[in-house]
Amino acid sequence: MSKRICLLAFIGSIIFCNVSAQSDFFIKNNNIEKWYIEKEKIVDEVKKVMNVPEFYSLTNGQVSIEKLLPHFHFIDFDNNGIADLIFSGKIVDTYYTFIFYNKNNNYLLSLGEKGTIIQANLPNMDNGLCFSLWDEVCCFEYVNTFTQYTCISTNNTSYFYTINKSLIYRNTMLPQARLEKPVAFKTKNVSNVRNEPFVDDESAIGGKHSWKGNTLGMYSPNAIGTIYAEIRNTKNEFWYFVRMNNESGILIHSNRFLVENKEENENCFTYGWIRSDDVTFVE
Repeated sequence: MSKRICLLAFIGSIIFCNVSAQSDFFIKNNNIEKWYIEKEKIVDEVKKVMNVPEFYSLTNGQVSIEKLLPHFHFIDFDNNGIADLIFSGKIVDTYYTFIFYNKNNNYLLSLGEKGTIIQANLPNMDNGLCFSLWDEVCCFEYVNTFTQYTCISTNNTSYFYTINKSLIYRNTMLPQARLEKPVAFKTKNVSNVRNEPFVDDESAIGGKHSWKGNTLGMYSPNAIGTIYAEIRNTKNEFWYFVRMNNESGILIHSNRFLVENKEENENCFTYGWIRSDDVTFVE
């Protein structure tokens, strides 16, 4: 395989949850709306969840039901024939997604997370709702998260299972098109994943101890990842947009991922750009 991977216009779709999402990287689709159930009396049902502790703690009882109501919908997320409730919208200045499980006409919290649903897939046979949350940070935070969930139903209980979680450094340039088929690779040397291949900013990000420039992470040789797209920069260099696996035992040197538990990085993928000279392809 040549070092330069031929970049094709987007054909097909990324596969999430064993079904096809109808969009490219991180681009919102509206499949979630196909899950909405048109019913009356949603106000009465919303009143039941306003005092759920995890939800109430965000509103502090100060946000009116009238302001929140447009973001509530009936939804049968587990395909059991009973209408549940979903909230997906902004509370004060932050986007949240809450899904409430209807059990005996009372609501239990199945999922409550920061973020906006950007991809949602219709059920595959007996599976329930499957979707992806994009939590875009601001201000003094630096890492966006992209998390995929699928519905699990067992013993008359339904909940959401995290399929995987990815970290994307804020302001990372996302590709406009992608390869028809992703390509596996491993790093050849200690390699810097870059967040913008056109920029070589020497300013420190995240405080005096952070890495300078656009280094997203540093990986030891043989770190494994997948190439999804490529681009040529102004210096005629090829860069690949990649997802790094962050396997246990592989050096990940970047304090831009400030987490309380450092092992948490090993359970997340990271997306970013890497120079073509730093990788070798894997069959």
